[in-house]
Amino acid sequence: MILFICCTASFLISLKLFWDLGVFCDEFGTSPDEVCGGEFGLFMVWLRMGLLFLATIGSALALLHNREQ
Repeated sequence: MILFICCTASFLISLKLFWDLGVFCDEFGTSPDEVCGGEFGLFMVWLRMGLLFLATIGSALALLHNREQ
């Protein structure tokens, strides 16, 4: 249960930061590449989002599986 809460909180915080990155880029006329320090930095942001999403889904499935037993 704690793992699911931590993964969900981390994913939501990361999602909010990614949203703010998009707002900043839109308001100041920059690109996410420039803000993140290049294509590699932007790739790492996307990778973090993907891994947190998978961790959240995995912990939710494990939580549901443990509740059924």
